[in-house]
Amino acid sequence: MILAQNLVINPAQDIWVWLTFALFLVVVAARAWVVETGQGRLGRTPVKVKLLTATSVLVLVGLMSLIAVQGGALLVESVVTGTDPATKVYGPDAGDSGDSGDAGTDPNAPVDPNAPADPNAPADPNAPADANAPAAPAANPAAPPGG
Repeated sequence: MILAQNLVINPAQDIWVWLTFALFLVVVAARAWVVETGQGRLGRTPVKVKLLTATSVLVLVGLMSLIAVQGGALLVESVVTGTDPATKVYGPDAGDSGDSGDAGTDPNAPVDPNAPADPNAPADPNAPADANAPAAPAANPAAPPGG
């Protein structure tokens, strides 16, 4: 499917989907209230009910269009093809990396022993002393003991 090939989802536009949904609920509730409280005659539908039915269908069509624009087509394509929608929106390197800032890295991946050490990492207190580090100065044998 190529429905969502050039899809750009704008989260700021979600408010229109929710407002349209709320409008749909209000129109359907108003129609139900008119049907239940109206003094309907046998074999005749009141004009108010016809108008509210047409309005609810129109609002429902608008709601479905907004949902399709805001990711509904992507949802349908993902369900049909069995793909991850995040790769379509964020690219193939999208991963569950949390807040680390390293998008796409696997925290359980083996560490490369030839990789340079992180200079900002804290020193390991259990690590052996570095052989290339300068040795501590030797104690003065002529100094009095204790200090």
